[in-house]
Amino acid sequence: MKPKKILICGAGSIGIYVGAKLYHKKHDVTLFGRRKLRGVDGEVFINNKRFDVPKGVYKIPKNEKYDFIFITTKLYDLDYMINLLKRNKIKGPIFIGIQNGIVDVSKYEKILKKKIIPITVFSGFNLNKNKLNVTPTPIGWKTEFSKQGKEISAILLDAKIPCHADKSFDRLRAEKTVINCCLNALSAIENKPFSYLFKNNKTKERIEKLFEECYEAIKKEHELDEKHKIKKRMFEHWKNLNHYSSTCQDIHSGRKNEVKFFNGYIVELGKKHNILVENNKEILRDIRKIAN
Repeated sequence: MKPKKILICGAGSIGIYVGAKLYHKKHDVTLFGRRKLRGVDGEVFINNKRFDVPKGVYKIPKNEKYDFIFITTKLYDLDYMINLLKRNKIKGPIFIGIQNGIVDVSKYEKILKKKIIPITVFSGFNLNKNKLNVTPTPIGWKTEFSKQGKEISAILLDAKIPCHADKSFDRLRAEKTVINCCLNALSAIENKPFSYLFKNNKTKERIEKLFEECYEAIKKEHELDEKHKIKKRMFEHWKNLNHYSSTCQDIHSGRKNEVKFFNGYIVELGKKHNILVENNKEILRDIRKIAN
């Protein structure tokens, strides 16, 4: 594949992973980040395999054009990053947003005057200094089934990143939101990996209750696969993952968290559609306690 000029905005766990993999395939990659980028120091070990890390910058370039611009920030930083790209006049044919679940990017497309192609990731990431553990699931990464989606899939697959353009992408993105709401905050509240949540009777019962609420709320506004199929996949794919959620990693490191974008979203849907979502409200209360 011909080398591409690539900017990755938000060099956390996923940003560094994507950057190192694409750089390994000889692409011209620039990583824009802060704290985690400083910790890798030129190399990263992805599941114990060494990769060189591309050049990192702590100030976004100006008036540059790229073939691919990946936005890998957390949701609470998305507004800031989009406006930073606009102010610095970053140009390119393909903007990609790697965000967890359902994210309405229409307002950002108006700011950038470009469509943002979403990617949803069904994997876990944990970066500690320059050691990155990636715990995949069989679904892998998904993006939209479009010309640009296929281009993104092609460059990532060439770098051994399992991203596929999928005709069922919207359903899968909604499914990932259900999973996030069931597991991410609960992992933080218990300070335990996903595998523990499914084995412990108390937390497993909470997962079951959260699933029922989340599925009923999300299906009011988004297309979803059949309930029993999603639930089966969630249990099969996540029950053995010895992985602490990104929410858990963030909260116990004293950083912001994305819970309001997930369980908070379910609570908003509950109000809008008159659905009882008491278990999601309880999650928000528990998160506030440990975050404080």
